Amino acid sequence: MSDATKTPIKSYRIPEGNVWANAWKITAAIALIGIIIAGAGFATQSERFGYSYLFAFIAVLTIWFGSVFFTLIQHLTAAGWSVTVRRASEFFVSGVVVLPFLFLPLLTQSSTLYPWWNADHSGVAEAQDHGGHEQPGGHEEGHEGHGVQGNKPGVGHDSHDGHGAAADAHGGGHSHGQARVAGQIDHHEPHHLIEQELLAKKQGYLNKGFWYVRVVAYFLLWLWLGLRLFGLSTAQDATKDFNLTNKLKSFAAPATIIYALTLTLALIDWVMSLEPTWYSTMYGVRFFASGAVTSFAAIIVVTMGWKRAGLIGNEINTEHYHDLGKMMFGFLIFWAYTTFSEFFLIWYAAIPEEVIYFHRRWDDQTWRLLSCAVVGVKFIFPFFFTMSRNIKRNNKAIVFGASWILAMHFLEMYYLVMPYYKPFEPIQFGGLWLELGCAMATVGVYLTYVFRNMTKHSLIAVGDPRLSRSLNHVNV
Repeated sequence: MSDATKTPIKSYRIPEGNVWANAWKITAAIALIGIIIAGAGFATQSERFGYSYLFAFIAVLTIWFGSVFFTLIQHLTAAGWSVTVRRASEFFVSGVVVLPFLFLPLLTQSSTLYPWWNADHSGVAEAQDHGGHEQPGGHEEGHEGHGVQGNKPGVGHDSHDGHGAAADAHGGGHSHGQARVAGQIDHHEPHHLIEQELLAKKQGYLNKGFWYVRVVAYFLLWLWLGLRLFGLSTAQDATKDFNLTNKLKSFAAPATIIYALTLTLALIDWVMSLEPTWYSTMYGVRFFASGAVTSFAAIIVVTMGWKRAGLIGNEINTEHYHDLGKMMFGFLIFWAYTTFSEFFLIWYAAIPEEVIYFHRRWDDQTWRLLSCAVVGVKFIFPFFFTMSRNIKRNNKAIVFGASWILAMHFLEMYYLVMPYYKPFEPIQFGGLWLELGCAMATVGVYLTYVFRNMTKHSLIAVGDPRLSRSLNHVNV
């Protein structure tokens, strides 16, 4: 049982000279190095840069999504146990300020990343003028051209059958991709016509103007959510105003709806539309689950860092880490459930427009190994490691498990984004330095702002009227 007093005994501020007072300087240096590396990659590997930077940005964005979820759910449920750990999540939420700036480089890469950006539907119209387009038969439907990006090299890919088997990788399967490399796209070719017809039907949503409008809307809403959640909570530290608790609780309900809708639509716009003829109704839920489990891991790692630096005592204790560990474990299972459900339904239906997603991640041996690795290191190992109650109540063990999940989050984001760069080719290991540089840049900038904010505010929500309940929290 916790022996903490019922009232806070100190301000929980980071004093000068403490290692956490300078943590933001370390991450700023990491960010600077990352920016230099990313800049070099942009100059030398401009096409890969877009995918590398998108991977890094989405990895940071999903951590922010998970932190917002944790904060909202505490207010929705009027939770008392989490008051002492909630501020760590709120610091990550406050990082929303830098997200629009981190997104800016992607605006320069839209035409490279998205096949629909400069889509030409003239072939469809021309074919319809001549009595409709040719209907292909059998396995060829809907595959060739999924990666069409104008006349850019290296974006065509092989056809696949409806049962998931690859077509002849050394025969005619490459012919259309080779034609694109040469800039000789046949707009009457059946595969190209089918893709263009599908894109034409989605043109009302997937078009440049509306895409920009949505980008602005997302960031305005996220800034409103993030700054309000963080601002009201930190304001309460000084005022101890109970009305702010009620305001946050009332705000949390509509904010959760906005959060869910914008999360889903943004990930459809920025990641799923990398292959606009493919779709999954589980897509937003899968990213939500990934962000949620990662946010619990981040809270554990950061608060344990505070504890070891002497910034907090028993105010965050084994009881809190036990609960955080349980939630991290539970959402890890939920992530596995959503991921497997997506795979199982697509595999069972064997619809060509859907199975192409897994062909990208299975037909080549290196991607196949990575697919298996994601299952093993993102789920199987942490599942068995964090299952035990003893692990959740062992500070060293739970922080190791949380750190592992944080690292594997970046591996998963790489797996989700990078197969669209040079599809159906082996992983380009020689360019991994670019992905590393982009990750250092985005994570470094984000954490620099977050850690800098930590030096300006209390590490615990001392103004929350439920603080005493959290200080005396005991698991049953």
